Amino acid sequence: MRSRFKYLLFGLRSQLGKRKAEKAQERKKTATVDAAIEHLVDGIDPTMRVVIGYKKKLWQAVDEVLNYIDLLVEKIPGPVECNRKSFATDPLVNAIFATAGDIQKIFSQSEAVRAFFDEPMNVNVDECYALMCMEKEERTGFGIGLEGEVVKKDVPQVSVNFSAHSIMSPAATEKEVRSSLKQCIFDALISNIFESVMANHVREAGTDEYRKVLDRRYKANQAWGQELTDLILSIRSDAITSCATSADASTMQDESDVQNGQLEAQDGRLARVLEILAQPECMIRLDHVPMNLTRMGIKVEEGSSQAFNKIEFTEFSINAVWHRIIVLVRYPRNEMRQKDGLF
Repeated sequence: MRSRFKYLLFGLRSQLGKRKAEKAQERKKTATVDAAIEHLVDGIDPTMRVVIGYKKKLWQAVDEVLNYIDLLVEKIPGPVECNRKSFATDPLVNAIFATAGDIQKIFSQSEAVRAFFDEPMNVNVDECYALMCMEKEERTGFGIGLEGEVVKKDVPQVSVNFSAHSIMSPAATEKEVRSSLKQCIFDALISNIFESVMANHVREAGTDEYRKVLDRRYKANQAWGQELTDLILSIRSDAITSCATSADASTMQDESDVQNGQLEAQDGRLARVLEILAQPECMIRLDHVPMNLTRMGIKVEEGSSQAFNKIEFTEFSINAVWHRIIVLVRYPRNEMRQKDGLF
């Protein structure tokens, strides 16, 4: 009887503990979505807050977008070791860098990587994790190729080259890098929504309203940091421009009270935001691109007589306009060049 009572008591404690953990998880999720909603509204148009129940209207859509981004980022392979040894052994590393020396040069010249290793708190950290973005270019030309066992000249071929390597969000752990990438993707989505929702309004509203919106975008970019600005280079919003200065802040102070017509406009704007949020895959995509490449970077078909490696690249696309190959990487401190030997 006593053992049965102990068993029941254990089961009750287990259920209470599980329920407590679930409630804590729910509170954490609610806080995350609430913060994301406010971040989104700040980045698009803060006056949408005049819409009654704006947070409730946005909650489910933002929650689903965050889940979509989580799934995308967790599917990114890696981390991939980038060093002299892996250049010789890993076909992916061999493909995205021209030489082993380029690996050292690119990482050593990265201000973000140097700043990470120079941080006092990272003095005992032997390697960093980061996101690397780069451009992929395919060129058609003529070169030497094999047809069976015969070497021939002037054979049509496609060479695949990678350039404009950019290293973002270096951190001590893979988890931190993935978390930063999720934030960057969400911010890129906000910028695209801003472009879609606000562009016509800004053009029609005149200079004063343009300056107000310009200032909001300037402040948003300051808050998000340089990494996001670099990530969304192709976003065509006139509001993200170097002519924005903190002096524009004065234009925000004297906004008039919201009238009925303005409230209707904010309702329509919020509805448009919800339409876009319902299809995040139309703006933000991660695609896996398989390729057969030789060690010289020549693209070949399956069954080619040339030796090749099957490599799967991950392509990040924003609004079907901006495309970059991305790789989650790991780089050792001991391969960093000293500042004196960077150039």
